[in-house]
Order: sequence, then structure tokens, then C-alpha cells
Amino acid sequence: MKKWSEQEIAFLRDNYPQKGKAFCAEALGRGEASVRWMASMLALKLDSSSEFFKEFQQRAAQSKVGKKRPEQALVIKRLHEAGKLIKTPEQCAAMSVRAKEWHRTHEHPKGFLGHTHSGDARAKISMSSLRWWGHMSDEEVSARSLKMMKTKWQAGCYATPRTKVTWVGGKRNIGGQDVYFRSKWEANYARYLEFLSVNGAIRAWEYEPDVFWFEGVKRGCVSYLPDFRVEENDGTIIYHEVKGWMDARSKTKLNRMAKYYPNIPVIIIGHRQYAEIKRKVSKLIEGWEP
Repeated sequence: MKKWSEQEIAFLRDNYPQKGKAFCAEALGRGEASVRWMASMLALKLDSSSEFFKEFQQRAAQSKVGKKRPEQALVIKRLHEAGKLIKTPEQCAAMSVRAKEWHRTHEHPKGFLGHTHSGDARAKISMSSLRWWGHMSDEEVSARSLKMMKTKWQAGCYATPRTKVTWVGGKRNIGGQDVYFRSKWEANYARYLEFLSVNGAIRAWEYEPDVFWFEGVKRGCVSYLPDFRVEENDGTIIYHEVKGWMDARSKTKLNRMAKYYPNIPVIIIGHRQYAEIKRKVSKLIEGWEP
């Protein structure tokens, strides 16, 4: 992309809001992508009172005729709210495989397949992203982050499989349940809870069934997903968190959990607690992974 001159920038400031990127691109002899990028860098917006903008809206509305009826959007929204469009982890995995295969066998729409952005390009992308987020208030940032996480939870992809770890995460059948665990410790602790359940020490256990949302948080963690939900014999519900190490993010989540949900107990199973369980009962539990 050739460098923009002061005259070109002045022309863009004067004409882009009223006439749009196609007019400016043709007048300046530049591509529309270049014009769009500079307009974004200058924070230029289309003038909603201009004739071009009104015509643009009419063309956009006309292009949607017959493609999607407004009532369809309402139907889809109701189905989402009712949980009828939520995909299972298996469906999400199949979609991922199909998407990767498509990208492997099809040319990149902009011819960028196999290439990487330069350091300068990454810096510009970062600046653009920071500027975009900078236009939002703390409340808007919080609401957006919370909405994104809730959407992931509804879609069944809130917690993704871990990569680059010594123990490969995967499904384990424990107590007749096929469950995906992200660490050996979690899988073994599930076996321990099943051992307690079979022997009448607890009523039931579940792996990651509930998520807690931190409404109004402006920065950082907006939710917490405990590892295990344990129901005691008297009906009491207690959450267990298997934590091999306590990093800053984990501390923040637990601190916010204590603040926002002070009446919900969370038990931390750290190195000492896990080692004690392993010493006492690992030899009694079938399938315990060393």
C-alpha cells in the first residue's frame, strides 16, 4: 500500500462522509480496501443526512428483499432462547473439522493462504482494534464481554480443549458418563467422586454443569465455571475446583466468586489435598491414572 499524501487525506476528509468509499477510491486511483482502511484510521463516518447515505440504505434494503423475513429472525431468536438450537460438543467438533477441510481445499478469498502479517501490519491491526474498543465505555465493554461468554456457554463451547500440555485431554467414561476432561487430575478426581458416590459418601456429582456470571464487571474475568458440582447426602450443593497451580486469573475468579456469590461454597483441591486422596484411595479405584 503506497503512502497516503496530505492532499489525499484532505480529499478523503472532505468527500468520504458524503460520497462514500467507491467515489473516493475512483477519484484517488486507490483500491476500496485502502480507502476503507484510511477512513477507519481517521475515524470517518458516513453522513447519515447525505443523499449518498440515503441511496445506500435503499440499495441495502432492496438487496435483502426475499432473502430473510423479519419474522424469521424472531423465530430464530425464540428457538435460541429456548435452547433448541444449541449444538452438542460433537456437533461443534464436526463443524470445526468441516471448516478446516474447506479452508485446506479452497483458495483464500484474498489470496492470503499460507502467508502471515508483517510486524508493521500487526501493529496497525492492533492500533485499529484498540481504537475501536476505546470508543466504548466501561459499561459497554463489560456488557459485550458478558454477552460473548454467555453465547459461548449456550453454544457448548465455553471451555475449549487445552493444547500444548503434557497430558492430552480427552473423554473418559466414569460412572457411565462420557466426559471430556482437560487434565489427568480432573479425571482422577472424577473417579474419586464416583468412588464416594458408589459407597454412599455423597449423593451425586457432575462435571462443569454450572457457570456463574459476574454482572457489572468492567475488566477481566466475567464468569467462573467450577470443575465439579457435588450433591451431599443431605441435599447440600458444594462446588469443587481441582487446581494444580493457582495463577493470577484463577485467583481473580475465586475472589469474584466469593464476592458475588458468598453463599455458594467452593472447595479447592490443591497439591496437598490431591496427594492425600491419591495416597489413601488411588489403589482402590479402578482406572486411576498415575
